[in-house]
Amino acid sequence: MTLKLRLLAILCAAGFLTVNTQAITPSWSYENPKVTTGEFQVRNVCMMPAEGKLSKVTMKGGQGMSSESDNWTSALENMVEAHLKTAGAQILQASDAMASGASDEEIRQVIVQLNQKYEDVANQLNRHPKDIKKSRFTLGDDAALLPCAAKSDVLVFVQGEGQVTSGGKKAMGMLVGGKGNVSYATLVLTMADAKTGEILAFARLSNAESFGDKFVDQTENVYGKALDKQFSRLRIGVYLDKKKH
Repeated sequence: MTLKLRLLAILCAAGFLTVNTQAITPSWSYENPKVTTGEFQVRNVCMMPAEGKLSKVTMKGGQGMSSESDNWTSALENMVEAHLKTAGAQILQASDAMASGASDEEIRQVIVQLNQKYEDVANQLNRHPKDIKKSRFTLGDDAALLPCAAKSDVLVFVQGEGQVTSGGKKAMGMLVGGKGNVSYATLVLTMADAKTGEILAFARLSNAESFGDKFVDQTENVYGKALDKQFSRLRIGVYLDKKKH
């Protein structure tokens, strides 16, 4: 054990240094009122391909986590779909040609185009999320080019962004009083009108620090309850029916 790590252990044991494991990274969401009031009903959902990006921070610097990112992407996608189904929504896939006669390559090009537009819009959403209420953001009519759009109310974008910090890096950060040396992850959920491309909802669901690195393989425990609350707020499926009474 290095001198700095030994010193850290001594400080913790003596009670001079504590870690707040209950701290919560803020989560928030913004929705267009026509969704939360039930004017716009969400029962059929077209899932865009999910994307999860993880990076690792060690004493030697940052590094990619391609394999872990792929696994996390699948976990996030499966979890969101499962909770949408539980809410009573019917799920379609953006990559499904259905009865359109479109080729796989044609659909892939549309998905790429929409993802590029979404990235541009997401930057604006992060800066001015309240403007969703003003119907300011849209992907444009290209959203309707997806075969699934004809039978869907919304397109759903699922993205994850996270940082896994090594034990040594965490210890060093605590020792010198630095910030940003904790593991964290955020699930970003966006819904767009499947016909017009208008952004109807934008949510960032962040994990508690007390979960540590568990967000990688315990997505349900980390985000499940928050997702249900979000879908209830959006009055998706069965939640729409319940709030009528």
